[in-house]
Amino acid sequence: MITPEELLRLETVGVLRNGRRRYDPASKQRLVEACLQPGVSLAGLALQHGVNANLLRKWVAKRQRQNGDGQPEAPIAPAFVPVRAPSPSPTRSAGAIAVCATERSCAGRLTASMPNGVTLSLEGGDAQLLSAVIEALGVAMFRLASDLRVYLHREPIDFRAGINSLAIVVEQSMGLDPFQRAVFAFCNRRRDRIKLLIYDRSGFWMLLKRLEADRFHWPRSQEAVLTLTTEELHWLLDGINIAAVRRHPVRQYHSVG
Repeated sequence: MITPEELLRLETVGVLRNGRRRYDPASKQRLVEACLQPGVSLAGLALQHGVNANLLRKWVAKRQRQNGDGQPEAPIAPAFVPVRAPSPSPTRSAGAIAVCATERSCAGRLTASMPNGVTLSLEGGDAQLLSAVIEALGVAMFRLASDLRVYLHREPIDFRAGINSLAIVVEQSMGLDPFQRAVFAFCNRRRDRIKLLIYDRSGFWMLLKRLEADRFHWPRSQEAVLTLTTEELHWLLDGINIAAVRRHPVRQYHSVG
C-alpha cells in the first residue's frame, strides 16, 4: 500500500552539469497539486521534500497561470516562519494563565537550544511544518560521527566546483571512492574557505564554511591525500593548528602488578 508521503515523494531523474537537479514531471505535478489544497503549508512541504521553497512557489504560480480559469489563486503560506528567542514573561494572574493555556491547547511549540547558546522558539498549529522544522534542525545541528574517515585534498581547488566536480576530483585526483562512508575536505588558495563532500545513503552533502577575517591552518604534507580523525577536522574548522597539537600517547596495560 502506498502511503501519502510516498505518493508525494519528489523524485530526481538526473543532475545537470551545473549541479541543478531534474525532477520527475509526474511527482512534481503531484507535489504542486498538494500545495494548492486549502490549509496546506507550502514551506512545510518544501522542507519535507527537500526542495527550495522559492522554487516550489514558482512551480505553483506557473501552474496557476496555466489553469487560467479566472478563479482566485489559492493562498500560499509564507516561505519563512518567524523564529524568536523567548523573553522573560511578566507576572500574570491565574485567570490570564488559564486563558493562555486554553488558547494554545491546539498549537504546538518548539524550543531548540543551538550549540552556540542561542535558544530558538517556534509556535503554531501546523503539525506538518513543526515536524519538518524539527527534522531540519536535527540536520543543522550536526556533528560528524567519530568513526568517519576524513580525507584532505592537499592542494587548493577552484571553489566554483560543485558536487559533481568535487566527486570527480575525489575519484581521479585522490584515487578514492566518493561514495564510501567518508568526508572529503577541500580548501581554496586564500585558505579562508573549506568545502566538505559527504555521501549519505541516497545523495551527496556539500558543506561550505567561509571565514570573514582569518585563515584555516591547512596541514602541510608531501602526501597527495591527508587523513584526519573527525575530531581533528572539527579542530581545523574551529581554526586550530592541528600540526601544533600534541596529545598524550595512548597507553594500554595488561596488568596492574
